[in-house]
Amino acid sequence: MTIHGPGYNRDARVVAFCDFNGTIVDRDILDYLASMTRGYSENAPLPLEREYRGDIARRARALSFDRDEAERRLEAGIRFDDSFPDFSRACADAGVALVVLTSGIQELVERYLARRGVNLPVVGNSAEFRSDGWRIHFRDDSLAGIDKKSFVESARREGRLTVVLGDDRSDFEAALHADVVYAKTGSELQRYLASQQRRFHAFGRFEEILERWPPSTW
Repeated sequence: MTIHGPGYNRDARVVAFCDFNGTIVDRDILDYLASMTRGYSENAPLPLEREYRGDIARRARALSFDRDEAERRLEAGIRFDDSFPDFSRACADAGVALVVLTSGIQELVERYLARRGVNLPVVGNSAEFRSDGWRIHFRDDSLAGIDKKSFVESARREGRLTVVLGDDRSDFEAALHADVVYAKTGSELQRYLASQQRRFHAFGRFEEILERWPPSTW
């Protein structure tokens, strides 16, 4: 699977696929934006099938402001792990290709990271920022609109060592197929991997990973 983006090392022996919502920032940005919208309820009936991607679409449809207003709200209310830029630089220094995979809106994630001096390949869903409700355009037919597992499998077929860093169910299948997994402490992903008896490393902030990065076994 072809990946494009700033600074992507196509010759890297190790590829790290990192989630955004709940991993680089403290919560899902669509959920945060929707929670500020009058009349929005997390328990409202879904307009699409009752599943993860349907919930993403429902949250997006609750939003009617433009991209600039969305970014102002994100800056005011989302907490960024400020040790992530150091992790990004450490990956580059070690020759590790770092890619952000998100079930959220690719453009918002790219711009959010760029404002913090982090320029990385980001792969996610796209959106129309419409005044009658945002419309999500999913990349594929998978649970979250982006099949993260397929990126891991593609990298492994190329003979690369794969790393997954994440926190929720959009990361489940990718984590099961990766060589190394980092799961946010207390997350859905941590509980799932424990139930599957799958080995993983728990972390709260990226600075904790940096204490032993890259692993000497690589």
